[in-house]
Amino acid sequence: MIWRAPGSWPNWPNWPNWPNWHDARPFPHVIVDDFVAPDELPALMAILEDEPVARYESDLFAFDATTPEPTTPALRELRDAFAAALAPALAQHTGKPITRADLRAYAYRPGHYLLPHSDHQDGLARELAYAYYLPSPQPPIGGELELFECAIEGTELTSTRSARLIEPRANRLVVFDVSDVSLHQVREVLDGLRLSIAGWFYR
Repeated sequence: MIWRAPGSWPNWPNWPNWPNWHDARPFPHVIVDDFVAPDELPALMAILEDEPVARYESDLFAFDATTPEPTTPALRELRDAFAAALAPALAQHTGKPITRADLRAYAYRPGHYLLPHSDHQDGLARELAYAYYLPSPQPPIGGELELFECAIEGTELTSTRSARLIEPRANRLVVFDVSDVSLHQVREVLDGLRLSIAGWFYR
């Protein structure tokens, strides 16, 4: 089994920020290093290599990625196993009613980016977002996950400021809350190759 259940994580149960999910700033999030056992990484990469990849670009983003719905049985099984391994613990510790997850693979090359956004959209039932960073033959320069602190007056967003940068370190999992104020971005990759799988947990 590629995905380690929470009870088998190397730094469980005292890994950083987990007991303080609701106290994390600028909004709830957690970082788990060494998420996959090293001897399982080749099998994970082999599954991803069989999935078709295309370029996606708009005013908000530019990256290469697999399709929103996996095309190979192996990647669908990987997605379902990921949800089964993590959803129960995430639901317990975040208080979110998690039931399923989606999963895509991403490649950010020099010049690729994802501008600030919150992931929250009415009707989509997204509860948590996640990113898992894969080993890269050319570790990226840039490509950090940047979290912003938002000031709200009534329903108006009045200001933002950069509050945390998270390095896309190989074998690192980041999970964070989805809300109107969970503003974040992927900084432009300046050099190298930023590889990840990412998506959302849904209620």
